[in-house]
Parts: sequence; C-alpha cells; structure tokens
Amino acid sequence: MTNNHYNPFKENRTEQMRDLWKYYVPFPGLDSTGKPLVVEGCRGSGKTMFFQCNSWRQKLLEFQKNGRPITDLLDGEGFIGIYYRVDTTFVSSMREREEKNWGAIFETYLGICILKEILDLIYALNKSMKLSESKLSEFALSFSKKLNTESVTDSIEDFRKDCNVFLDIIEDKINGSETLQNLRCVNANRFITDVCIATKELLRRDELLFKVFIDEYETLQEYQQKIVNTFIKHSTLPVIFNIGLRPKGMKTSETISETETIEAPHDYELLLLGFEQDQYPEIIKSICRKRIALGKEQGKIPETAPDDIEFYLGNYSIELELEKLIQTSQNPPHIKKLQELITNRAKEEGCSEDDCKSYLKLLCDEAPILNSRMHYALLCKKTHFTPTLKELLEAYSSNSERYSDWLHNRKSGVIYLLCKEIKRDKMYFGFDVFLALSSNIVRYFLELCEQSFKIAFLNDYDWNSPISPETQTEAARYVSEYKIVDIAGYEPYGKELRIFVQYLGQIFYKLHTADGNTLGEPEPNHFNTKDLSLPEASRKIIASAIMWNVLQEGEPTKKKQSKLSPETVDYYLNKIYVPYFGISYRNQRKVFIPVEILR
Repeated sequence: MTNNHYNPFKENRTEQMRDLWKYYVPFPGLDSTGKPLVVEGCRGSGKTMFFQCNSWRQKLLEFQKNGRPITDLLDGEGFIGIYYRVDTTFVSSMREREEKNWGAIFETYLGICILKEILDLIYALNKSMKLSESKLSEFALSFSKKLNTESVTDSIEDFRKDCNVFLDIIEDKINGSETLQNLRCVNANRFITDVCIATKELLRRDELLFKVFIDEYETLQEYQQKIVNTFIKHSTLPVIFNIGLRPKGMKTSETISETETIEAPHDYELLLLGFEQDQYPEIIKSICRKRIALGKEQGKIPETAPDDIEFYLGNYSIELELEKLIQTSQNPPHIKKLQELITNRAKEEGCSEDDCKSYLKLLCDEAPILNSRMHYALLCKKTHFTPTLKELLEAYSSNSERYSDWLHNRKSGVIYLLCKEIKRDKMYFGFDVFLALSSNIVRYFLELCEQSFKIAFLNDYDWNSPISPETQTEAARYVSEYKIVDIAGYEPYGKELRIFVQYLGQIFYKLHTADGNTLGEPEPNHFNTKDLSLPEASRKIIASAIMWNVLQEGEPTKKKQSKLSPETVDYYLNKIYVPYFGISYRNQRKVFIPVEILR
C-alpha cells in the first residue's frame, strides 16, 4: 500500500542511512586510481558517502542483496576499501601531560583501527571462501605478537577481541595510566602495509590493492596530520592512503620529516566536491531519481509518480513572481514617484503638454510593473548614461537592442526593489533556484526538498502535481533560518561568525533595496578584500568560515581595483542563507570591503 506522506528526502545524513549503496550516485572524477586522493568538500558534499560506498562493508552488503558472489569483492572492484572515521574525542585527547610519545601511541592506535577493519573483512570472507585454517592461525599469531610479544592468540575471532583490549589500554593511557601494559607501539605505515600484504597472500590475490580512507582528517591534531601526511607521501602499492577533509582542514602540509611536505599533483590528486561541480545538476537529478525509485520499490510512493525532481519543483519564473506581486498591490508606490519624475523631466527637457501626457501614459500608467519600475530606476539619477524621455520612449516602443540590454541586466534586481516597496517577501522556488541555494552541496538540496514535501503533505499533497511556489518558498525560508541559527555552534568562532553573517546579509539587503537604486550594480551577494593584508585574527575567522562552509572561495571576477591590488579571492556568502535575508542567489556583483571595515 502506498503512503502518500512518505518523504524520500528525509534521510540526508550518511550516518543515519542504512544500505548506503542504494542511495549512492558516483561523482565524476572519483574513479579508482593508484594515486592517493585528497577529497575536499564541506559537510554534506558527499565525502563520507563516497568513502563508505567504496569500502568493503557497503560493497559486501550490495553484493549480498543483489545475489552476487562474495568473490566479486576481490575480483571485480580492483581494490578493497578500508574506511576509518576519525574519533575526534579519542584522538584529541592524545596530548600534553607528562607523556612525550603521543606520536607513537597515535600510530599504534591508527594501526589497530585499520587492523580491526581487515580482521572483520577476513572473518566475513571466510564464511563463504573457507580459507585455510592453518593460514588463518598463522596470520593471527604473527600479527598479535607484533602488538604483544607474549601473545599466544592464534584465531581471527580471538584476535578481533584482543584488538578491543588494546584500544582499552590506549584509553587507559589517555586517562592517566603510567604504562601501556603489554601493548607494543608500532610504526603504522609499516604495520598496515605488512597486514595488507599478508591479507593478499591469505586470500590468494596477488594483484589486490588496498585503499585506506581516512575521513574527517581536519579534526586531527597538527602532529597527527603530519603522521598521516607521511603515509600519503610514501604511499606504495599495495596500500594507498586517502583522506577526506573540509576546506581549510589541512592545518599543515608537513610530514614528520623536517625537509618534506606534501603537495598536489606530485604526492596526491586533489578532488574538490561541490562548488565547482559542472555536472552537479545531473548528479542531483540522479540522486533524487534513486530516492523516488526506492520509495516505489518499497510500495511507499505511487507507481504513477514521476521520477524527475524537476517535475515537482518546476523552474523559477519571473513572470509568475510578478503576477503574485501585482495581486498584492494594484497601485505600487513607485508609480506616483515616476509620474512626478516624468512631469519634472518633461519641463526640464522643454516637452509640450501633449508629449508629457504621452510619456506619462506609455512609460508609466500603461507600462507593465516591471518596465515602469525600471523606467523609474533609469530616470531617477542624472548621469551621462541617463536617457532622455524621448530616447527612453523610442527604445521602449521599438524594444531596441539598448532597451533589451537594460531589461536583461536589471529585471531580476527590480524584483527586490518591488518586494521591498510592496512589502512582500521575495519568493524562492524552482529546481534551478534550489540548485543555486544549495551552493552545490547535496545535503542542502535534499533538506530543501525534504521541507518542501513535508509542508506539501500537510496540505494533502498526492504526488500527481508540482509543489506550489508558495510551499517551496516557505520551505526555503525554514531551511535558511535554521542554517543561520546553526552558525553559532560552529567551533571555535561560532559566535563571531553568526554576527558576521548577520551584518553581512543585512548590508547586502540594504544594497539590493536602496532607495533610488539605479540598478547599475544589481544583486550584490559576495565580496573581496585585500586579503593578503588581513591581520591574523581575521584570517583565522575567515578560514573557519570557509571550513564550515559559511563562506565559499572563488576566483576573482571583474577586478575594479588597480592591477597591483592584492585581491586573490572572492568570498561568497553560502546561498543557503539568502532566503533568510531576502537577497539574490545569483552571482551578479561583488562589493569591495576594506581590511579595517572587514575586521
């Protein structure tokens, strides 16, 4: 039986999903290579989904559900993925006090975490492949002795239990124990490589490659990042180390050697998820299609429901929004101002009374609301670009190329002026708009869809028609508001970032809707500064804003300062915040903020 209130977009965090592989849509460019990967993306961009869905656990689930033999995991994929997510609380405790050897303890801890994953893999494979008991015993005894020279453990199952004991010993050390008891510290790179080589031999797969995926790398301490950087620098077959991190999450590019650093493309391939993804719209459509299809498969969505998310959201129409604005106000405030302006300009230009009446009728009284508001913007300030009444009427009447350019460049900006003057909130609806609001972050798009369907279901939505623009707008504002509230919790500068975004958004809104705006610089929503001159305190907060995806970096566009001006980056306010402020999601104009003002 179908459930018309089933929301396929409710689960949007990898940690909350079962059977991740059912939701997974590969990002282009993430193909299997023998080179270390540094996958950079903000929360919700797909790093964890990518890592987990390429790890052996999710692959095994997929094969089992689809009736594929377990040997396909070894023979068909080209590599075994080992996933480790940094335990922030655990690793951040490995510091200070009297202990001087936290680096060795961290390496041992990491080696044991990877070992546990491989032991679980061997245990799972053995159920189907019936591996040699003597080889399994030899494997367990050999590596258990590397960690405890007195160990007599000779079974995989007992060794798995021993690993938990070893982690308990490390936890005791963190909590103040004087010794590591019988636990021997190991060099993680050597230990993990030896384990993987032995696993290849145990499974009788000479060409097997192991990819270690270390997620949330940015939460490691600097000395711990240096250790992992060393693994990346010296990755050699059959073990390749890969990391996932947020923007600005690499605290250091140094290794444990004072003379070495890691850098792309020599030591690793850098993959950026999100902001620059040209194929993002198609990825989103594929992700949504999978979710709707899964709902149908489970009998929770009607079979007749379309699979294309674009059907439900439609696309933004400026004509539709103008129609809503007209319904709100039959007599917009700018009309009276435009009438007075035309009358005064007609006198200045020496026009006859009949010409003045003609200008009033055609440019104001009978012109569509969008055109009349633009006419007011064009005429309200006198510059050498300002047309005369005659020039404006001729351009308008003939729809000349000049007039088409005016309308093309200004019509979206006019909407924000009209919304303010008519006292109606700006609308945000349509697939194209939701794409922009999500700032190329998959989770943000799913959250916008989740709220849209959730609100629609309250009004007995039945999957057979598009979701109304009003419902989508309400959903966009809801998501935007709670994203703004979330900022205060972003450590360590949440409070400062919350205030910064609040004022930045208000500045952009004021510029969008300034009285007498000629729309020569419409819809500002990003900024630049002399970032090379920023003081250290400002740098740290900006870096935190980028790591938390409050701001996104982009290449400078249309520089207006001198060629010697040290502008290296444009800073974009994340578009998910724009419905809260009622500003534009389009990257039209930026403002220059001096260093002192920014500080």
